[in-house]
Amino acid sequence: MHKKENMKQEELKKLLTSWGYEDAVLFENPTYCDAVIGISENGQVAYSYNKMVKHLMNEDNMTEEEAIEFIDYNTIRALPYVSGNTRPIVIYDDYFE
Repeated sequence: MHKKENMKQEELKKLLTSWGYEDAVLFENPTYCDAVIGISENGQVAYSYNKMVKHLMNEDNMTEEEAIEFIDYNTIRALPYVSGNTRPIVIYDDYFE
């Protein structure tokens, strides 16, 4: 992980806590901080799927296909196993760009 990502992750956690969302679950590795697009009423952090793909392409030098495969296999498939009601939400926004 890059120092810049760690700093952004900590800043995001502090911000969410200051808003009363201390139970919000964030992606850890990779953090995808630059893909955060909002937070739901109940404290679920919303991530843009497209921005997650771009993050992996920029930060980890993956091709678009590799990034999509990584996210679908390692991130999306893991979401049902995150406990609690504040697990992250992934928004498929590519249809609206």
